[in-house]
Amino acid sequence: MKIEGSCIVLTGTSSGIGLELAKLLLERGARVLGVSLPGEDSCLSHRNFKEIYIDLSSREGVDKLFEEALKHFEEINAFIANAGIPYYEKLQKADWDHISAIVDINIKSVIYSAMKMKELYPQKTFNFMVTSSIMSYWPLPGYSLYSATKSAVHAFIEGLRLEWEKDQYLQIVFPVATATRFFERAGQPHKSWLIQTPQHVARKMLCGLIKDSKRIYPSLLFEVSYRLAPWALSFYRSREKKILRSYEVNSEQEG
Repeated sequence: MKIEGSCIVLTGTSSGIGLELAKLLLERGARVLGVSLPGEDSCLSHRNFKEIYIDLSSREGVDKLFEEALKHFEEINAFIANAGIPYYEKLQKADWDHISAIVDINIKSVIYSAMKMKELYPQKTFNFMVTSSIMSYWPLPGYSLYSATKSAVHAFIEGLRLEWEKDQYLQIVFPVATATRFFERAGQPHKSWLIQTPQHVARKMLCGLIKDSKRIYPSLLFEVSYRLAPWALSFYRSREKKILRSYEVNSEQEG
């Protein structure tokens, strides 16, 4: 797609990948409507940038976003669903509300937003991009629920692509661990391997947007390893399993 002059909705712009991508889009001449949670602020100032504060974990929140977007833009050329929440945990209790909290924002909000775009533009060209995760391919200990949400979105986009018009571009991004507030928000105390900067991931997303790429892998190392030597990644999974177990043991001892 052509970035200059395009009207783009980008969720999760208060920090991390979303903030860095917003900067790149603005540098290329796009008009960007950024979406952050109430109480969070990107502190980004640009004549072509407007930030609104909406919780997208409900139908009403997504409806409000589209209402505001169509007040601000004549039309939406691209919607980038970057917002989401992570959990780092060992699942042991049946907690409906806990499950719903992550499913509502990571799955339902994305699916509903995609269908809103299709309703608005049944035959017109547009781009719909989703930030998924390598964990949609390769779940890790501590992230079973998070991985499930990302796998669901992955399958949804791949299936939807078979149904929609060829010039309605459905795109999905698979970042590895990124140096953002992700781990702090998830509650993971240790550092992960294969950490990339949000600037790097944002650049790859911009390139993918320009090329209308179906799948975007910011880490070439992961893509090659997963395709050619998936067994090599098992060492990392074993490491994470031991670390998660050590937290559990320490918690039991402290208790």
